Amino acid sequence: MKPAPKTEFVFEEKQVFKRHWFRHFSRIAISLIIVALNICMVMSSVDRLLHGGNMPIHMELLSFLFLAFIDVAMLIPMVLEANEVIVTPEYLTLKMLYFKKRLAWSQITEFRQWNFLVYAGVKAGRCFYLINRREIKGFDKLAKIITERVPLIEKRE
Repeated sequence: MKPAPKTEFVFEEKQVFKRHWFRHFSRIAISLIIVALNICMVMSSVDRLLHGGNMPIHMELLSFLFLAFIDVAMLIPMVLEANEVIVTPEYLTLKMLYFKKRLAWSQITEFRQWNFLVYAGVKAGRCFYLINRREIKGFDKLAKIITERVPLIEKRE
C-alpha cells in the first residue's frame, strides 16, 4: 500500500480569500433593488386587478417573463456567489451575500473552472456555490488548495 502523497499546501491556520468591500456592498444594493422590483411588479398587478384596471395578457406575461429572466440571470448568481472564502484544514467556509455555508472537505463533490465563465463552481450535495475568479484575491492559490484537499476531484480528471 502506497503512502498518501504529501501536498505542498499544508497549513495549520486558516487562510482567507476575499473580494473588495465595495463590490460586496454594491451587490447588496442591487439585490435589494431586484427584490423590490419583484414585489412592486406583483403588487402593481394585484392593485390593477382590484381597481378594475385592464392590461393585455400578453403584456402581463411579457413583464413577468422579464422579471423571471432578471431573477435567474442576476439575482441567483449574486446570492450564490462567495464574498469571502475561508480555508481551514477541516472546512471550506463560504460567506455569501446573505448567508454563510461551512463545508467539510468530504462534502465537496465537485470543483470546476470554466474557461468561458468568470465563475468557478463548488458543488456540495444538491447545491452549488460560485467563486468569482476575477474578484477573489489569490484565486489561483485557492483553486490549488481546493483541488488538493478534495480527493474525489483528482480521480475524476
